[in-house]
Amino acid sequence: MRRKARIGWTVGLVAASLAVLSAGSDAAEEREFPFKKGERVVFLGDSITFAGRYVQYVDAYVQSRFPQRDVEILNLGLPSETVSGESEPDHPYPRPNVHERLERVMAKTKPDVVVACYGMNDGIYYPFSKTRFAAYQAGIRSLTAKIRGAGARVILVTPSIFDAQPVRARTLPITAPKFSWMAPYAQYDEVLANYSRWLLTLRDESIPVVDARATISGYLTAARAEDPSTILAGDGVHPNPSGEWLLAQAVLEGLGAPQAVDTAVVDAERYTGEGVDQVRRKDYGVDIRWTTRIPLPLDPEWDPKLAERVRLTDRLNRHRLVVRRLPGTRYSLFEGLSKVGEVSGSDLENGVDLQRFPALTTNRRAAELLSLVRERERLLGLAWLTECGHKRPDTLVGLPLAEAEAKAAPLTRRIRELTRPVTLSLRLSREQ
Repeated sequence: MRRKARIGWTVGLVAASLAVLSAGSDAAEEREFPFKKGERVVFLGDSITFAGRYVQYVDAYVQSRFPQRDVEILNLGLPSETVSGESEPDHPYPRPNVHERLERVMAKTKPDVVVACYGMNDGIYYPFSKTRFAAYQAGIRSLTAKIRGAGARVILVTPSIFDAQPVRARTLPITAPKFSWMAPYAQYDEVLANYSRWLLTLRDESIPVVDARATISGYLTAARAEDPSTILAGDGVHPNPSGEWLLAQAVLEGLGAPQAVDTAVVDAERYTGEGVDQVRRKDYGVDIRWTTRIPLPLDPEWDPKLAERVRLTDRLNRHRLVVRRLPGTRYSLFEGLSKVGEVSGSDLENGVDLQRFPALTTNRRAAELLSLVRERERLLGLAWLTECGHKRPDTLVGLPLAEAEAKAAPLTRRIRELTRPVTLSLRLSREQ
């Protein structure tokens, strides 16, 4: 978190505050985040990764929180893919095996980091089998060794949950003669639980493993206690936008992503501020000039209760304005000449969550950012997938890589413009 001490129109020096204490902690968190300046991060996985939303959310977070790092994130997920080479008899074609294309992916993309999420398809929707489990274990170990052997760092992600509730009518009991994605074993989630538990043991071998399953399962259990109709995957497998965010949240928190965007702390009585550029006390209230990063964009397609349930603004997207010792109980918040909302004196004392105000420049930029990141990911993801090659039929073909990169260039330029720090000219005007 940047802490500027250029306080204009002020009396005295910047007072010590809790923000000073937090600055060192936030800076340490940012240093520890594993995606470094100029690095390329490749995501591998099955159709859940190919769908791309959780990768887009991670990308949007990285671009907004670390605008100077120029981290490049590529999505090379492939539908139907496994790490084990297993495939159910009723699948319309043999499931692709990531090992068939892995060497080409590594050679062509030359990643610094590979994030890999496999397991959903590896049990082939059948009851647990020691043979299939062994194939999965061997596949993961081989994947890890090959990625490291190519000079990249690897991060593994546990598979998401299989939710039988929305597809109960087409699930089958353990006595059924055969199973498939369209007719899965009713307790298939238990198979994925076994796979996830084993993956987590690899942490003992210094292999980073993100426990996405625990995040998604924990949320679904809590949400259904409130609303039993809550659905995160309508077909039992592929997460909806809310489920995709939970995957992204697990990845980001597993990587130690910093919680805070930026925080401004203003003492209206002493005309001082911490984390801001300028403070000026007025008869009507206070004027504040503050240079800040933009927050992680919020997807309008999420369940309206999602951000509240996961405490998103506390956990990964804390963007706060604190104003202390300001007389009055109710204020209008302006950016420039435009009113963006109203706040109470107690809200200001405790810290106002600025994402409450969609009209703020920071939030408008964040909304545009998500749209551009999504467009760029779809364009480059398909192009790189086609460039590296695979053996899955009936898969969309991307543009030639050079053409896709040319089309993506203006999107990248606009993303960089949007993620530059924003100087907000704020005014808090006491209501009569």
